[in-house]
Amino acid sequence: MTNKTINKKRMLHFLLPEDQSLFDYDYIFSASALWAELDMENVTATFDLTVRDLPRNRNFLVFNGLEEMLTGILSWNFTKEDVSFLLKRKIITKKFAKLLSNFKFDGDVWAMPEGSIFFQGESVLRITGKLWQINLFTFFLINSLTSNVVFSSKLARCFLAAGGKTYVATCPPVRGHAHEASLKFGRSAYLFGSASGMVPAFARKFDIPYESKARGFHAFIKSFPYELTAMRELARVFPDASLMVDTYGFESGVDNAIKVALEQKSNNKPVFSAIFIDSGKDVEEFSDRAKYARKKMDRAGLKSIQITVAGNFDEYKIKKLVDLKAPVDKVILGTEAITPADDPKLETVLKMSQFVKEGKITNTAKLSKGKSSYPGIKQVFRKYNKNGQMVEDTIGLHNEKLGGALLKQYIKRGKLSRKLPSIDEIKKYQEKEFKTLSPKLKKIDKSAGYIVKNSKKLEKLMLEVSKKHL
Repeated sequence: MTNKTINKKRMLHFLLPEDQSLFDYDYIFSASALWAELDMENVTATFDLTVRDLPRNRNFLVFNGLEEMLTGILSWNFTKEDVSFLLKRKIITKKFAKLLSNFKFDGDVWAMPEGSIFFQGESVLRITGKLWQINLFTFFLINSLTSNVVFSSKLARCFLAAGGKTYVATCPPVRGHAHEASLKFGRSAYLFGSASGMVPAFARKFDIPYESKARGFHAFIKSFPYELTAMRELARVFPDASLMVDTYGFESGVDNAIKVALEQKSNNKPVFSAIFIDSGKDVEEFSDRAKYARKKMDRAGLKSIQITVAGNFDEYKIKKLVDLKAPVDKVILGTEAITPADDPKLETVLKMSQFVKEGKITNTAKLSKGKSSYPGIKQVFRKYNKNGQMVEDTIGLHNEKLGGALLKQYIKRGKLSRKLPSIDEIKKYQEKEFKTLSPKLKKIDKSAGYIVKNSKKLEKLMLEVSKKHL
């Protein structure tokens, strides 16, 4: 393989924006083509994007990814090359090819605001438009919701485990299942209070604060004959650096870090910002090491130096760290969080609930046991107690009045009808949402039920639809 060939293939393993419109099953395209051949190109439909069940270790889910979905829907198009590719492989028909060439979504989208708390069976996004168009969004909408919510819901637990402390930071690029996964993880982490970006690409892409601090990681330390020499050189070039103290012996590493800090101090130079503890066989050892380092640094008059720990921390380990009263200032999340190991999957579905053909409205439902979906144009309503805590959700028909309506309109007739919030505005909204969680829902080690029920009118409509098919 030549360099020229490599240049042509350099983006082969990344899903690019121009790949998105073809990223679906071939039968999805064939179905839309068939509707066109049957003169159903003007049939409109409504679909609900929901999560069937809460994962075993989640008391609630957090809706992230709305901006991604809305911008994707509004920018969706097919190039001449896309259409030619589908035609050549006989996936679509010539009539449908003309429709694809002029693709522009002209329907409506209602959704929960980004940062909302939601539960099983609730529509987080409701989309109405041409049936053949919405069908082509299937993979995109399902994957966008799944990939964002698995991270946001995991991170929610990590920050709750910290007991209100803001010391949780992230290490998004490491061991993620893909670069895109790391990107979404990093964005969600910022929304949950991670102080700043740790990756330049994330900071630039999402316009978030960037923590510009060098770190003397293991490879850097090992590139010098002595640990002390490496630490001195790092502190000389980057005075505000973070020094890793466990490349060799932990206690000797702390001693060397203290020696460098005192040298900086005696030379009237800024003292480095933190030490970094990267190893420990369990949470207890991390706690013991943090206590040891804190005690030694305080005795040396170095109380300003912070302690950061990293060791595949997740919500369970963070809670234990808090319970042990470890003097830690920052926790770096790792493999357990970015995978997320305890509940890495989400049963996300996009289901049609109504279609309109030649003015006739037909409500539709899926009646399969364990995989049912409800008919009609729906809304999610929420009630709160006198303390402002959420106590009950009702899934009802759109025109009912059963509490605060959670779905808001974002796209009307193919155009954005509501200004999208900035990432910091989403962050503030999310913080506000979390204040409405009851203490039992915030527990990370106990399952807590939350009432989600269907309205009487919705159940009646479901019965009517069922009688037609069973």
